[in-house]
Amino acid sequence: MPSDLAVRPAAQALAPRYWGVHLLMVAAVVATVLLGRWQYEVWHAHRTDSAEAVTRQDPVPLDDLLGPDAAYPGDALGRPVTVVGTWDPASTVFVSGRERDGSTGYWTVTPVVMPSGSELPVVRGWVSDPGRAPAAPHGPAALVGLLQPPEDSGVPDDDTSDAVLPDLSITDLLQRTDRDLYGGYAIATERAVPGQTATSSGTTGLAPASVDHLPGADASTGLRNLLYAFQWWVFGAFAIFMWWRWLQEDVLGRPRRERAGGGG
Repeated sequence: MPSDLAVRPAAQALAPRYWGVHLLMVAAVVATVLLGRWQYEVWHAHRTDSAEAVTRQDPVPLDDLLGPDAAYPGDALGRPVTVVGTWDPASTVFVSGRERDGSTGYWTVTPVVMPSGSELPVVRGWVSDPGRAPAAPHGPAALVGLLQPPEDSGVPDDDTSDAVLPDLSITDLLQRTDRDLYGGYAIATERAVPGQTATSSGTTGLAPASVDHLPGADASTGLRNLLYAFQWWVFGAFAIFMWWRWLQEDVLGRPRRERAGGGG
């Protein structure tokens, strides 16, 4: 059984007259942790919104950002572009391993033949299984898409006889078409095309695809909220320190010099 010397300090610290102080300390620590977490989430939301702001810009013609024979420009990440041309339904492919709301499915990709004669791969949306995808559109295409860089990750396409790709690789797509391809792709949106009376985005029957590549937020974005978060957590740590000091000196009667000297 534990000795009286071991039990006495615990019983003394947990005496009913001290319960209010203990509860106050717990409430203070919980409050500072929650307030710090709230400020951290606000900081994260500010940075996410700052990164996504580019997708809300006014669209510009595709060739103003990315020409048919040009390398993908670094400042084009997520930029809205107008894509006006003709659908090439026969070249529709599916890109595997795409996550959405916790489920793994496929991107449905149909190229658009631009006036230059080159094709731009357009991600029309997400589907759980290629067999459930709606028929590919045909005829005129007119849409606003978010420009993305190619996914030439080096993952091989083990079966070139099917319409499924491991990633959206321009190299793999070139083997499936007789046309030149742009050095990037676009994710279709439901935004209206300026100057067009009708929009043909090809998204009907498909869930929206995620935009994986966006420019990073500025380092100062939401910095004040991040500092507030750390401030609240420091307050919580300080509350624990003061409670411990009060417990040792005022409740248990242990002077500071006695604790520093190890009681010897």
